[in-house]
Amino acid sequence: MAVAALTLTSCAATPTGEESKTVSIDFWTTQQGEYKDELAAFTALHSDITVNPSFMGDYDEMQQKVLAGIVGGTVPQVVQLGQRYGIPQVADSGMLLPIGDILASETVEDIFPAFLERFTYKEKLWTVPFQSSTPVLYYNKTLFDSKGFVPPETWDELVATATNLTTPDVWGFNTAADIPWYFQPMTWNRGGELLDNDGEVNLDSAEAIETLTSFQDLVYNSKAMPQNQHATAKEDFIGGRLAMLFASGSGLAGTQEQVGDAFEVGVAYIPGIVDGQARSVPIGGNSLGIFASSPAQEEASAELVEFLTNTENSAAGSIASGYIAIRSSSLELPKFQKHLVENPEFKVTIDQLEYLRGQGISPADSLIWKGIIDAFESIETDPEADAAELLGALQVEVSDYLADYRK
Repeated sequence: MAVAALTLTSCAATPTGEESKTVSIDFWTTQQGEYKDELAAFTALHSDITVNPSFMGDYDEMQQKVLAGIVGGTVPQVVQLGQRYGIPQVADSGMLLPIGDILASETVEDIFPAFLERFTYKEKLWTVPFQSSTPVLYYNKTLFDSKGFVPPETWDELVATATNLTTPDVWGFNTAADIPWYFQPMTWNRGGELLDNDGEVNLDSAEAIETLTSFQDLVYNSKAMPQNQHATAKEDFIGGRLAMLFASGSGLAGTQEQVGDAFEVGVAYIPGIVDGQARSVPIGGNSLGIFASSPAQEEASAELVEFLTNTENSAAGSIASGYIAIRSSSLELPKFQKHLVENPEFKVTIDQLEYLRGQGISPADSLIWKGIIDAFESIETDPEADAAELLGALQVEVSDYLADYRK
């Protein structure tokens, strides 16, 4: 297991013979490139701060290493955490600083409120959104145009379109492997809640049961979605074997590149349930947090986080990666507006921000996620599987976990 190196405040001789203090901070990241270009630019502006980046693997690996680091007292100064990977547990350790108390007020006020809500726990903002995304509906526009179809606006339209486009060689619809991310808005759009404002679970509501059943119907009644084929759904779409796909909007550029000239990739909003009624879109991605350390290191850590999430860098990162710029001021930059004009499919993901909805983080996020995946596996494997029974059991499991956690 990789752990942080000890950080030091060192002294370097200046040309005049005086000594200047250099603060060293460790930065654990889930990005293989370790943000080398961004950190080089930061160092050019802050020669008194040395940043030591370390790649810690994916979100699961990062969570494990952070929790182990908390036990062993070897956490970094700055950390990148996925939005559903144990941030409440890290906060409850007492070692993570509430970042809302550290960042400049104008920074926090410039970030979309729903993004902030996603990283809020016990009425405090613990980490700041960094690379944020929303789910979208990808569709094979070439196939749609040949049939005279338009992207569905509602779930019923999606089912009808998927059924009509399903052939022996092409499935009408599927979701990427992060199934709970699509289950959530379909439940919201039916008027249901998975977690209420107090963090209490409501996983077996009528709306959640109806949502789970609607996916089961896609497999067995409409026969428009394959059984338990989510792991390869993106490859199926890229290969022309899938007409529609729920997946992250952050993958647009990569998807277009892989599809090439085979067909035109279309992007549409996540559908609502009833035309003209409320539509909600959830948040994905990751965030940056700051652990308690020395005053000098905490100040340097705040400088780094402010830099990585500033207006210019948020816009540049969005343009380069496909993630959504977290700051409203980024969207107003001329270069960002130019990018939207030149990339109309990406503009769909930005326009969909109108329907963005936050949900505070919960200690049970990972458990809920796994439970929903297990429920989907059951209903897609067995046409007789009872959605109410599956979600009822999950409700009890999560409620018991939260009761024990809060003791």
